[in-house]
Amino acid sequence: MRILFISEYLNDEERIRNQLSGLCEGHSLTFCYSFESAKDFINNHIVKNQTPLDLIITYSKVNFKSSNSFRDWIRLDINRTYSKNDFNLSEIPIALIVTTEENKNAFHKYNLVVDDLGVERLNLFVTDLSSCIKSWRRAVLDELDSLGIQFNSGKIDYGYYFRNIKKHNIPTVILSENFKRFPRRLNYYWLDFNKKQIEKSIDKFIKMLKRSRRIGKKGEEKKYHEFFNENEFFLLRDAYSRLWYEPRLMKNSSEYEEPDYSLKPNFSYQTDLSVLEVKLPNEAFMTKKKYHKPPRSKLIQHIIQVNDYKDYLESDEYLSEINKVYGYVPKNINYNLLIGRKETKEEHLDHLEKTMRQLGQRNLNLMTYDDLMEYQVKFLSRMQLGSVI
Repeated sequence: MRILFISEYLNDEERIRNQLSGLCEGHSLTFCYSFESAKDFINNHIVKNQTPLDLIITYSKVNFKSSNSFRDWIRLDINRTYSKNDFNLSEIPIALIVTTEENKNAFHKYNLVVDDLGVERLNLFVTDLSSCIKSWRRAVLDELDSLGIQFNSGKIDYGYYFRNIKKHNIPTVILSENFKRFPRRLNYYWLDFNKKQIEKSIDKFIKMLKRSRRIGKKGEEKKYHEFFNENEFFLLRDAYSRLWYEPRLMKNSSEYEEPDYSLKPNFSYQTDLSVLEVKLPNEAFMTKKKYHKPPRSKLIQHIIQVNDYKDYLESDEYLSEINKVYGYVPKNINYNLLIGRKETKEEHLDHLEKTMRQLGQRNLNLMTYDDLMEYQVKFLSRMQLGSVI
């Protein structure tokens, strides 16, 4: 789920991300710290790029300004659309957080109004916020049905559609006039949710991890590549819109860099691209020395490999090649190394964090296979929570 959070508390970003992790992943949560900057974000990213947005969460007052004027700016905007011109901007879901002294019943034209119980208790409203999104999605399905479109199949009863358009001009609130002129399949993950497929992929992933622990390292890395290629949603979830597998980034006529996976976040406002290099689940992080514990030589090699990607992607020399591969030039890139198991990482966490700091690699995310599985389990929970099917 893609969420815009409007707040005046800059220091609470990470805590809010953690509290709302049951609703969306970190990359899918964008912060603005004034209503003016929120308007700029909507104008310059959501409307200009026709980007999806599932929910706006705002406090009733931000920097002494009332949210009602921002709400009216949204609700009275009867002409503009967002999300591939599918939806009217005026109907985007807005959730409001009010102080306990304020009367919740006094706030109108919001999809949800909740009391401010403090940042550390935001997680208590995850179900309510999800229900708010679900109600909007169900309304979309109802409008599709009224247009004679069979449950987003793309199959349209044009006789019914045009007959009624001519006679009654079938009204829609959320679906845009553009959509009604050119009815089409809505291509969104929440309409293609397949619970059984996700459950099967999690089971298979667990079996693969057990197999890797049993037989060792040989030949296993490509098996995980095959798994991810067959189950792209395992990497994409609701945090990324597309992936590139082993994109060949040419340096000259014969040399190139080839990261395993590149992923485009749903929100490219703060991060344009995520690079993921896949290693093995049974690799260790640190040696067993008692004092001055160094990292495994393999880990150092992997870090160097990812840094080669970093040097390439952040060099002005290869801008045209980067644009040719991705279709754009990312400005903000994060780098991830999928390696090892959580228990092994936590066993040496202090030494590992110290080593990464000493090597200047604190921005490289060492993601374990257990972390990845946890992302997938949370994704399944979010999809079930917000499912309209």
